[in-house]
Amino acid sequence: MSRMVSLLSCCAALVALVGSFGGSSVSAAEQWSAEKANEWYDELPWMVGCNYAPATAINQLEMWQADTFDPETIDIELGWASDIGFNTVRVFLHDVAWKEDPDGFFKRVDKFLEIADRHGIRSMVVIFDGVWDPDSQAGPQRRPRPGVHNSGWLQSPGRYILSNDERQDALEPYVKAVVKRYANDKRVLIWDLFNEPCNTNASSYGPLELPNKDERAERLVRKTFAWAREVGPSQPLTVGFWQGGPWDDSEKLNLTHTAAAELSDVITFHDYGDEDSLRGRIDALKTYGRPIMCTEYMARGNGSTFRMALPIMKSENVGAYNWGLVAGKTQTNYPWQTWQMPIMGEPKPWHHEVFYSDGKPYSQEEVELIKQLTERGK
Repeated sequence: MSRMVSLLSCCAALVALVGSFGGSSVSAAEQWSAEKANEWYDELPWMVGCNYAPATAINQLEMWQADTFDPETIDIELGWASDIGFNTVRVFLHDVAWKEDPDGFFKRVDKFLEIADRHGIRSMVVIFDGVWDPDSQAGPQRRPRPGVHNSGWLQSPGRYILSNDERQDALEPYVKAVVKRYANDKRVLIWDLFNEPCNTNASSYGPLELPNKDERAERLVRKTFAWAREVGPSQPLTVGFWQGGPWDDSEKLNLTHTAAAELSDVITFHDYGDEDSLRGRIDALKTYGRPIMCTEYMARGNGSTFRMALPIMKSENVGAYNWGLVAGKTQTNYPWQTWQMPIMGEPKPWHHEVFYSDGKPYSQEEVELIKQLTERGK
């Protein structure tokens, strides 16, 4: 027995030694400890910013495809973001954009990160997205439907891929290529592997959705964590909580939320509710003992406002990403219910977004509050 133990110890030491000379260590394939995650977070300033797509793009494909990539607009708009104190953005990629043109795709992502960095902005990069249109196609994208919230946003991957194990597994090269390229890039703050994976889009594309989407999404969530950890990025990984709850009760989490809770290095969540909702969700997520970042909030008509939410999140040291920056082709300044009844004319109040397309703030009072809290006014 002693000889066997000695042999196993030698093998373990050899594995550790080999791993130390590779692109990542053996520990890179494991979830970060809470201690490591909190040490990482403690070195950051308060991270505050927005979910970002340029006003000239209706969706992720239009943002990243060669014919419609718009660095000039991105530069101008991220300048407005920086001017009010935003130091981070959450930005969505798309597997189809990579598949159609991997080299060009990476050149465009490089350019985006270069522009953002020049404005003092670090990026939370989203790999997959489970929200809105489940059938994406490369090439020219549709025009916005007048008066409708996010009428052209795309899921990534689409339902055809999500529904099948082999097609899901074929996404491994995409995930690994993206994470490997930026694994040690300081401009990338954190990897958000899958946005709202199990969203059934009931108010929009519900009849087209997979009836077992939670099950199918959970599989891809777990695979994506595994693929990313094999690369061993220096940044943490996360998938956010976004519905249901209470989130501190494991027996009441669905499959994808369970995977997010078990595998995330940093806890992220969405909240578009009032003060009680926001405080309750933060309190529930504190039980995980990890850093907390709110990756979507601010829906004025729902009671989720800058005035209510930002002071709470600053006092709790919760990272804060409101949805939207500039009103444009996504039309997310219109409320969700416009899928049932479009609004002709400007919505009152705006649902999301901070600026008009010419840089004028929707609310000067809001902008002054943001600048005060980010200390941009000093």
